[in-house]
Amino acid sequence: MKNIARTLHTFALLALAALIGGQLGRLHWFAELFSHFLSYYAIVFLLATCLPHGKHWRWLWAGTALAVTVWLLQPFTLTTPDRPTQRLIWYNVHLDNPDTARESATLLAEKADILALAEIDLDNPGWRLLRTHYPHGCQHQEDSPFALALWSAAPLAHCTIEYSGDFPYIRAVTTDGTTLYALHPPPPISSALAQARITYLHDTAARIAAEPRVLIIGDLNSSPYSPHYRDFLRTSGTIATTRYLTPTWRPLFLNLDHALVKGLEAATTPLPWQHSDHRALRVDYR
Repeated sequence: MKNIARTLHTFALLALAALIGGQLGRLHWFAELFSHFLSYYAIVFLLATCLPHGKHWRWLWAGTALAVTVWLLQPFTLTTPDRPTQRLIWYNVHLDNPDTARESATLLAEKADILALAEIDLDNPGWRLLRTHYPHGCQHQEDSPFALALWSAAPLAHCTIEYSGDFPYIRAVTTDGTTLYALHPPPPISSALAQARITYLHDTAARIAAEPRVLIIGDLNSSPYSPHYRDFLRTSGTIATTRYLTPTWRPLFLNLDHALVKGLEAATTPLPWQHSDHRALRVDYR
């Protein structure tokens, strides 16, 4: 038992170092990668509390586990519109989705007004059924994970493909004046892509800040525990509509897909896992 307690203590020390290092992610892209695993750190701190390596350490790990749990449970209050008037589904469908026909049928069953889809292979015939039901909107086609589409059952006032550097995003305006952004910055898997993601989030947040009524949906390749995610919220003036601990990407079950609002009320529901490595988000809003 002592050996187990000692091992847990060592893991808790490493988790604490990773937690602190992740919050210094503005200084270096690699450090920021450690910020995304807060739920795993919480488990380690809780286990170290149950099998402490000394009485004083028990209090440290108990306090740290409590603080981390409070962070995981944010936002504490989620607004729910009384009578939502629109439904949007965000889904990173995965470029190599193996069953697009079934995925299309599942999406149609949700009876959404608008679909926003990332990594969509527009040459795949399995997605054509969706396009017949959602004839309006715009799309960015390329044979890469940065293909992006926003399709609507009803006409839109505006829909354009915009760019931050080489990476696209969609800005659309509905006929009631609501602005929609569909975002998919690159993943931070190298220094160049990490910097491109930071620039992408900075550029889009600055533009969103000028929008009075906006819904942002996307795979931000960033968890809510990242300092860059917090910078995005602060600059854009938006708030989250899901709990921070909501997993949307596997195999690591991190929260990378988000629905953020400003000037709107929205209820966001993660849908069951299908054939992608991401979950879809259903957003009912007004």
